[in-house]
Amino acid sequence: MSPVVQMLGRALDWYLGHKNAFELLGLLLSVMGTLFAVLSIKDGQKMTHDLRAVFDHLTTKECGAFPSYMKEVERLIGEARESIFIATDFPAHGVWTDRGAYGAYVKSLENRKAERVRRGHALDIQVLTLDAQSREQALESRFPETRWKEYVKKGGFVRSRRLYEELENTQVSDARSAFLVEMAERQTRAFDADLRFAQRWQHRGLMPMYLWIIDGEKAVFAIPSFGDQQTEYGFVTEEQGLVQALLSVWSRYVERAERKAGGPSLAKAS
Repeated sequence: MSPVVQMLGRALDWYLGHKNAFELLGLLLSVMGTLFAVLSIKDGQKMTHDLRAVFDHLTTKECGAFPSYMKEVERLIGEARESIFIATDFPAHGVWTDRGAYGAYVKSLENRKAERVRRGHALDIQVLTLDAQSREQALESRFPETRWKEYVKKGGFVRSRRLYEELENTQVSDARSAFLVEMAERQTRAFDADLRFAQRWQHRGLMPMYLWIIDGEKAVFAIPSFGDQQTEYGFVTEEQGLVQALLSVWSRYVERAERKAGGPSLAKAS
């Protein structure tokens, strides 16, 4: 018998003699591994909880895409005491995407103004939007000819049309030219009628950010995305430095705007 075979035989005999000890050690290591995993999960959960608590105390938070962030807009409107400054590309913000959400938004503005007037307080609501020509250009860009057929067949056209037709009591054509005319006319009606209780401005130029600034103290701002999935992503803030920066953006919009109703009243500086 070769030395190698003899050595392997002795090693096997030694293992068999100590087999129970090895199995006990293996079981102990398995238990320790399981315990370590459980503790790690608990530590991870605690860390997640702690991080969530930190983020909950931040005064600037992401509040989703349209129409989700409009819930925060309506909440802040309901807290307004002195002023509400609004800057959006279209006066009927989101009227086609979600006609119901638009109705709730306008009603929240009107209701808050009525509440303040009943209590003997003024509420300065100012709305700044693109002018009619710029709105038509924005509609052309938002609903391009090259993607129109796909939008009608596979996009959100059918869902939006169903809700729009029900709440507007009208019919919407799937022909792009007729659709654009309807949307342009609806935006004009919103500016002239839906928002008649507000001081209104029309702006010609770019509007890279939409604003809802309440009492110069808190705000929702939305940043539009102009890719294949056109929407906006909203953020709510009470960070005073950021609110002041947003007021500066509002002031620059007003400097390039024409007043159509009411008078200017820029926000307080602090």
